[in-house]
Amino acid sequence: MDSIRYYVVQVDNRYYQGEVDLQPFTDDEEQAFAFTDIVTANQLANEVNGIVLAREVSYQELEDFSAQYLVEYDALPKKERDTIESFCRELHLGIYE
Repeated sequence: MDSIRYYVVQVDNRYYQGEVDLQPFTDDEEQAFAFTDIVTANQLANEVNGIVLAREVSYQELEDFSAQYLVEYDALPKKERDTIESFCRELHLGIYE
């Protein structure tokens, strides 16, 4: 497999993004929440009267993005990096609760 399949939920011309900034939808598909499980994506689509769109991203594209974002992340002030790392730790712990 040279790519990863994922799913986004579309409602009208907007996409589900979770609870980012208290706004569950965005106009930008690239900001949409990416589901890796079709069943979960379909459940949410049913709840919000939306549709599920299948998408793919290549491993090479992910690798390129990763390198780009690492450079951007390293350029952030330490306080911002600490905030991001703290958020990620809490998010990771929340998965197992």
